[in-house]
Amino acid sequence: MTDMEKKNLAAKGRHSTPEAEDVPAVKKPAAGKSQADGRKTAAKKPAAVKSTAAKPAAAAKKASTAAAKPQREEQPAAKKKLSRKAALRRKKRIRRIIRRTVLSVITALLVVVFGVYMVLFTVFNGPSQTVSDLLVNSLTETSALKFVPHLFFEADEVEEILARNAIKVPDEPTDTSLVVIDRTPKAESGEADEEEKDIELVEVNGPTYHGYMMIVKDPSRVSLAVCNEGFEGDYGKYLDQMAEENGAIAAINAGGFEDVGGGGRGGKPLGIVVKDGKVLNRKTSRECDIVIGFDQDDKLIVGQLDADDVERLGIRDAASFNPILVLNGEPAEVKGSSSGLNPRTAIGQRADGAVLLLVIDGRQVNSLGASLADLIDVMMQFGAVNAANLDGGSSSKMYYQGEFVNDGVALTGSRRLPTAFIVK
Repeated sequence: MTDMEKKNLAAKGRHSTPEAEDVPAVKKPAAGKSQADGRKTAAKKPAAVKSTAAKPAAAAKKASTAAAKPQREEQPAAKKKLSRKAALRRKKRIRRIIRRTVLSVITALLVVVFGVYMVLFTVFNGPSQTVSDLLVNSLTETSALKFVPHLFFEADEVEEILARNAIKVPDEPTDTSLVVIDRTPKAESGEADEEEKDIELVEVNGPTYHGYMMIVKDPSRVSLAVCNEGFEGDYGKYLDQMAEENGAIAAINAGGFEDVGGGGRGGKPLGIVVKDGKVLNRKTSRECDIVIGFDQDDKLIVGQLDADDVERLGIRDAASFNPILVLNGEPAEVKGSSSGLNPRTAIGQRADGAVLLLVIDGRQVNSLGASLADLIDVMMQFGAVNAANLDGGSSSKMYYQGEFVNDGVALTGSRRLPTAFIVK
């Protein structure tokens, strides 16, 4: 054996022994794994303790849950109580708002009423007697506000004011000879039917009013319509309704009717009413004492007549109101302002027989209304031989060719009426 081989053999012996080469190596668990197993073992022991300790905790939780159930059942009742309280608070709040609103409205109305009262007081007691008299007359002519002047004047003072501002009623009879109606057929007179305007509508204007004059050249076309011949029931009919039911092309309101406080329903006429020669209402009226109508010759008759006079004169259609505006070609005598300013309706007749139907708007910004003196002036301008005032105010309305001509002040278009003059 050489020296080199001896040295290698000696080195090999230092690193391994023959026993190590022959005995197989036994695997030892790794240090990390052993520690992990130890922790797991250690952990298992507290878990067992925890599961043991969790039993009372679970029992306590169940107990608390069981105790909470009644509380949850009590919550809806509490909510109901709260909702009732909220509803009560809401109702109180609404009542409070309504109370305040009502009080505010009442206060505002009182302020307005007081303001109007002071204005009226100033006008009635102001320096201008003309203005004061005009206002007294205007209010007295209404149905709803005629009491107002009596708040500022004694009854005898109001009567004195009315007396010095009025129309003097003529007491002479109507002279029918002043009216001459041409009965000649149009074909014989050489006038073509299409060229002849049998109905003419003209606008009329004055310082305080605006209105319309309808001229009907054939007086036989004008007659009276009534709501019903027996005037049964409280309700009259609207102007357009009466016109349509009678096949009329035009109509105006006619006589007066019971209208206490402005709440009349138009079913009860005041004064004499005649239709087709039959006297339908024989009772005279102090308020509507002038009979206004046409005789059998289609001539307008105006005057203070009773039922016997009407039958004697052969009146075919008539209603009642007042006063007479023009009689036998002469205007009625006017005292003072003659009346107040209000909506007006009037009827007249020219010497050639043409009928004049006049309606004036009033109680509006663009048309305050007309006085009776204004009506006299208009009728004289249009050549009236005889003329009389008809019911006015909110009743004043003219209907023509399926629509109302004037504006009027009635909210329903026209008031219910017992009578109307119609044009067929």
